[in-house]
Amino acid sequence: MFSRFIYRRSALVAGAAFVVTAALTGCSAGASTGGNSTVGDSSGSAAVEEAPAEAVAAPETPGLNVPVTVGAFEFTALSAADAGTTVGAEPFTQTAQGTYYQLDLKIMNVGNDSQTFIVNYVTLEDAEGKSYDADSSASLYAGGDAQTWLAAINPGNAVQGPILFDIPAGVTPVKLHVSDNMFTDGTAIQLG
Repeated sequence: MFSRFIYRRSALVAGAAFVVTAALTGCSAGASTGGNSTVGDSSGSAAVEEAPAEAVAAPETPGLNVPVTVGAFEFTALSAADAGTTVGAEPFTQTAQGTYYQLDLKIMNVGNDSQTFIVNYVTLEDAEGKSYDADSSASLYAGGDAQTWLAAINPGNAVQGPILFDIPAGVTPVKLHVSDNMFTDGTAIQLG
């Protein structure tokens, strides 16, 4: 968990440094072109032409039942619901520290090689931006025959089943983050 946190933060710092460098390079390149970027007026002063600013629309976050491709995996969040405080069938049960939140997820391999999906590739986010890891044991007990907590998936094949998160009672999850590895944030899927 801690190493994943360090890796994510390092990637964030590196990305921020790249954006700042690109912005500064772009600003200085535009200032030193020496091209005809001014228009003279009758008073002899120069006015800089400004291009009209275009509004950039934020990309829409996909929701339930919308396939999202990340690397070699195509994820489809089929449903999301509170699953109570206990999962499994006697004698194999597990009780949550808070309450279980269940996501039914379909994971398809759209790549050319066999891929292994691990439940750690998905995280849940609440309205305050707090992140929750999946509970592999609870996902195992709740899955029955559909074992999505760990699966080797050949090209063109898919697995489908529950992934559970142990979250505090009263927390409302708003996003699921899906990835093809444990070291990136991946792509968000809106839950509500």
